[in-house]
Amino acid sequence: MIYGLLGNPINRSWSEVLFNRIFELEESDHVYAAINADPHSIKRFMEKGVETFGGFNVTIPYKEEILRYVENRDPLVWKAGVTNVLKKEGRGFMAFNTDYSGLDFLFTENHIDLNGKSIAIAGTGGVASILIYYILANSSPECLHIYSRNSEIASRKIRGTWQYENMKIRDYSENGIYDILINCTPLGMQHTDRSPFTQEFYGDKSIAVDLTYQNDRTNFMRIAEDHGGRSLNGRDMFFKQAQETYRIFFMDECRKDIFNQARGDTLRWMTGNSF
Repeated sequence: MIYGLLGNPINRSWSEVLFNRIFELEESDHVYAAINADPHSIKRFMEKGVETFGGFNVTIPYKEEILRYVENRDPLVWKAGVTNVLKKEGRGFMAFNTDYSGLDFLFTENHIDLNGKSIAIAGTGGVASILIYYILANSSPECLHIYSRNSEIASRKIRGTWQYENMKIRDYSENGIYDILINCTPLGMQHTDRSPFTQEFYGDKSIAVDLTYQNDRTNFMRIAEDHGGRSLNGRDMFFKQAQETYRIFFMDECRKDIFNQARGDTLRWMTGNSF
C-alpha cells in the first residue's frame, strides 16, 4: 500500500524518510511518498487518490482547504476545521488531526506551563488554529496575542475563539515582551530564515517554542537564548505525530524498538548528527 505527504512546497521530507525506514525495518510492502502537489491538482488527488493510497499526511498550505473534499471527519477536525491526516475508509477518506496530541506531548514533555503566562503566537495557519484551541482548552493564559501580517485574514481563520477576552490579533509592529513565544510560521525550515519576532519581544526569561523541526537552532530560538531564556524546536511534536499517524493508518501501535531505531536513523540522516 502507498501512503504519502501532500503539501507545497515540500523540500526534504522527514516524514518520507521516517516512514520508509519504519516500513523497511518491518519488512513490509508499504511505501511512503512526499508529493509536492500543485493547488490545481488537489481535487483530482482526492478523487483518484483513494484508488491508490491508503492515506496521506497533509501539510501547508492544504490543512484547511483539503476538507472541501472530505465529508467524514473526527470530532476534533469538526471543531477546529483543520486536518493533517487522511485515512482511506470505504470509497473516500476520513480526516483526523494529530497536531493536538503532538502539542500536548511537546508542552508536557518539556514542562512548559501555559497558565498565567503572556503568550505570543506568530502565524495563523492550520497548526496555529489547533494551538489556540489547545491553549484555551487546557490553560488560562494572562494574554494570548496572535501576530499576523494580515489582520482581516487572521480574524477569519481564528474563528470561534473570541470568547476569550484577553486574546487579540496584532501587527508585528506592535511589539511587547512575552513569557512564551511560539512560531507557527514556516520561518525556520531553512537555516538562514529570519525570526518572525525581533529581539524587542523577548525578556530574560522568555521561552521560544519553534514548531519547525528541521534545524537544531533557528534564529527565532537563538534570540531567546541570547537573552538568557530557553528554547526548543518541534521535534518532540513531530515524532509524537508520526506515532499517532501510524496508529491511525494501521489501527495499531508501531513497535517501540522499530520506531526508536527509525527515529534515530532519521535524525542522523536529516541533520548529519549522531544520536
